[in-house]
Amino acid sequence: MESEFIYNLKKTSLEAIIIGLLVFGFTMLIKWPIKKLTAKLDENKRKAVNTIIVFIPMILSLIFSTLYFGIFKSDWFGTTTFDCSATAYIFAVTVYAVFSRIIIVIKGAKNSDVSQSYDREFIKSIKTKITDFTQVLKLDEKKLIKVIDEINRLLSIRENLIQNSNIQDISATEKLDNQIYDLETQKTYIQEAINQAKIEIENCKNQLIKKGEN
Repeated sequence: MESEFIYNLKKTSLEAIIIGLLVFGFTMLIKWPIKKLTAKLDENKRKAVNTIIVFIPMILSLIFSTLYFGIFKSDWFGTTTFDCSATAYIFAVTVYAVFSRIIIVIKGAKNSDVSQSYDREFIKSIKTKITDFTQVLKLDEKKLIKVIDEINRLLSIRENLIQNSNIQDISATEKLDNQIYDLETQKTYIQEAINQAKIEIENCKNQLIKKGEN
């Protein structure tokens, strides 16, 4: 996983790395107290709380990305903001996985059962990554559908403008072309994110297979 982490690190922008580290740090600050408070709850309630915790890094990634690009780039809720948010989220999850392994190794040095403990935690972290990436994948797929629907709607409007001989509004047509171009760009980014999430999920599943997990 360390080599995979370094590979992803080289492909990640500086902004996404910084935001990802912030997301990781704040997630830890928020997550650990919640874990301690819910430790005595029954299994069903604890699972419900854990489901909410999963969304913490996703929300923090969006908040920090929006604040950064809005304040420093004057680009509130633009395509770059959402793209950076997704990248920062994936980076934060990867940092968490590496961090978890380091913690396991440190604890394992003091425990004669380090091998079994390591495997359990490793498998747990991989399953958590699969859950996280699956949720991101579903959100991106829904987002892609909305973008495609909007592109088709604008194309229909543009076609009507062109075919209607009584309306020759060039400025309106150019405005539609710009909107369609922006949406097509956003569509490409989302498709790339979806493909990356699918690759990450497949890699995680292969790691589980190597550990004898289905």
